[in-house]
Parts: sequence; structure tokens; C-alpha cells
Amino acid sequence: MLRSVVFFLSAGLCLAQALNESADQPPPGVDQALRARITEFFQDHVDGKFRQAEALVAEDTKDYYYSTGKPKYLSFNIQQITYSNSFTRAKALVICEMFVVMPGFTDKPLKVPIGSDWELIDGQWYWHVDSDALLKTPFGKMAAGPSGGATGGAGAGGGISIPTAEQMQYIFTQVKADKQAVALKPGESAQVTITNTATGLMDISVKGDVKGVDAKLDTATLKSGAKAVLTIHADASAIPGKLVILVEPTGQIIPIQVNIQ
Repeated sequence: MLRSVVFFLSAGLCLAQALNESADQPPPGVDQALRARITEFFQDHVDGKFRQAEALVAEDTKDYYYSTGKPKYLSFNIQQITYSNSFTRAKALVICEMFVVMPGFTDKPLKVPIGSDWELIDGQWYWHVDSDALLKTPFGKMAAGPSGGATGGAGAGGGISIPTAEQMQYIFTQVKADKQAVALKPGESAQVTITNTATGLMDISVKGDVKGVDAKLDTATLKSGAKAVLTIHADASAIPGKLVILVEPTGQIIPIQVNIQ
């Protein structure tokens, strides 16, 4: 599962870079062909047909695909595609429903953003992983070891290494909430302050739907050192439940328990 988390984390970091690239509209045939390939690739992961998905993996990425964890999605939806290099490369944002093994949120699936890179090769689109981009993390670029893998973890295929548990813990604690639970009576409101301690820009959003509870952030983008305030209000029909703050591009999940008194 650690490999699966790294899989989606690395893809998410690549996606963040894509937002600054050209947003020109592609020829209709190009976009239709890519969407079909993305749909086929992610549907194979929904169905657990990983060998079929292998046919859509670029040749220089197959070693990585063989050795990394294969995430099992419950459903997916293509959210955004950004093209570059005269429409021969693309980055896709796909919202996937999946179980995430993270403290505080293991009992039900969560919809999370998954980034993926695609390259047009001999007229066909293929899922592609940039090995250099995988070495870039929120805590800097991982150094390559003697065998071409990054230092600090067990080697994965294609010369890529899995970050250590300490590095993973670092990634998933860069954005902090001042409380993990609030207690409200109907008609009351409470606030949770969220702080970005990372060196880069982070986007945050509220996921989850608790009956009778309204949750709003005063800002969705946090610069390094910046804070956001989440205001949670309970109406007369409110019931206890759990909200989640999703941090992009790291994929950090911050659960907020809402208790109704």
C-alpha cells in the first residue's frame, strides 16, 4: 500500500506543474483518442485487470509499472486534461474513488485527485512516468544512488526508490489543523485553523457530506506559512459525522470529526 500511496503522490506532484502549462484546445480527434485511452486505463484499475492496463504503458515505464503497487479504484471521472509539446504530451487529472489507508479515514472510500502523464507514441497515447519527476518531492529532490535509484529507500523498478517512512510522514504532515474535532449544538458554529508549513503552495478543499452541517473555507490556496479558517456550522437537523480536508498536490488527508451535542 505504501507503493500505491507513492504512486498517486508522485503523479500529483507532476500534475501541479501542469497547471502552469499551455491550456490551448487540442484538435477534437486528439482529445477524443486520449480520453478513450485514459478511460480504458483507469477502468482496468477499477476491474483489477492490471495486465490489460500494461498494454497502455509506455515501454520506458513498464519496469516502474511492474514493480509499483497497483491502486484499486471503485470509480473514476476525468476532471481535466492539460496538453503540451504540440499536443503530443498531456497531464490528466482524474478524480478516483478509493479506500485510502490513512489514520482517521479507513472505514469508507474517498474521492481523491489522481494525476497521470500521457505521451503520444506512434499515433497512440501511453501512460508515461518521468523518472526524474518522481525524484522531486516536497522536501527536495531525492539523490540518485549508485545503481541509479534514489537514496533513502528500497529500490523500485526503473531506478526509482520508495521514500522512507520518515519521509512519507514528513509529506503528510506539512499542512496542519489546530484541532481534529469540534463539538457543536444545533445553531452553533466552530472554526478550525489550517496552516501550511511547507515551502511551496498548497491547495485545500473540504470533502465529505455531513447531514445538517455546513463547512466553508475562507481560502482554497495557501502560500508557505499562510493560514486558512474552516468554519463549521450545525443546523437543527445536524448529526455527527466526519469531514476531510484534502491537500493538493501531496494528497495529505486531514480528518475533522464533527460531534453534535
